[in-house]
Amino acid sequence: MARVGVGDVVRVALPKGKSKRGVPGISVMFFTSMEARFEGAVGTVTAINPRGPYGLPVCLVDFTDHQNRVAIPWQSHWFREEWLEPAEVPADSRPVDRTSSATGQGQTAAGISS
Repeated sequence: MARVGVGDVVRVALPKGKSKRGVPGISVMFFTSMEARFEGAVGTVTAINPRGPYGLPVCLVDFTDHQNRVAIPWQSHWFREEWLEPAEVPADSRPVDRTSSATGQGQTAAGISS
């Protein structure tokens, strides 16, 4: 049932759609909802209510300990579980070694095989 648990770091991702003019973004059904202001914000799940409104599980997400590029209106909010996705872990930023390959042939900095 639960995709997320208490203590998980999650990102708010509302359903995607297009506007009347064809601009991609948040679905027009949720564009004016309070949750739309949190789109893309990262927070920590602090509580889960498996029997939320209308029988949908909801999670209380706390945004206080995270730096978000989104200007969020308050520090915690209840979200549907289906609107939360695990926050991505940053990829390892080690440079790619282009001097050796599996076939034993090296490559130049431009990517040309020798």
